[in-house]
Amino acid sequence: MLDLHGDLEALVAEAQRRVEQRALEREAAAARRASEILEGADADAAQTVKARHDHARVEANALRERLLAVGEMQAQRLMLEHREALLDAVWEETRRRLEAHTRDPSSYLATLRRLAALAARTLACDDIELATEPRGRALLTPERLEAWGREDGVRYRLADAPLEASGGLEASAGRLRFDATFEARLAHAREALREAVAARLLGDAVAGGRGDLAAPDAIEDPEGRPGT
Repeated sequence: MLDLHGDLEALVAEAQRRVEQRALEREAAAARRASEILEGADADAAQTVKARHDHARVEANALRERLLAVGEMQAQRLMLEHREALLDAVWEETRRRLEAHTRDPSSYLATLRRLAALAARTLACDDIELATEPRGRALLTPERLEAWGREDGVRYRLADAPLEASGGLEASAGRLRFDATFEARLAHAREALREAVAARLLGDAVAGGRGDLAAPDAIEDPEGRPGT
């Protein structure tokens, strides 16, 4: 016979135990799920932070490269400006010295003599016309040209019109022409001088040294003799 009091209490206790067990199981499951969610959130957050750090590092490196490139271009521009300033200074000093050279009759005559002989060897013709500026024309007298011609085995004659140049001469034989004016010689020498200055600047940039820039006296005439 069913003991309503005892059996009912047992059923209630069993039901309560099962409810509590299920509650504990659900609580544990919820805790595990919450832990998994938190762990996932932490992983996502760490990955996001890492991605942002990586992106920031990439951007920082790119910015550094851009700044270095800009700095290098500015340094090159300043180097070129400095080189051109040096060239202009040496060029102007050389031009003044060559102009003064034409006012020294004996030295200038010796230069014209060498240029005439060089023109004769270059053109390899028997009849050569020489054109020069007014100071040179005064020095190239018929007697002097005749004497030079005998020495060089050619016939030199003075052009009818003076040459528009600061000094030197221009020789022609038919369609052949040899430009030995100071302007032509300096134009040829300027490129070589630019390379020498560039080499000095690069040496200064790398070693911090002074280097030696050729003085205007080092400009040579077409036969390789130093100009005065």
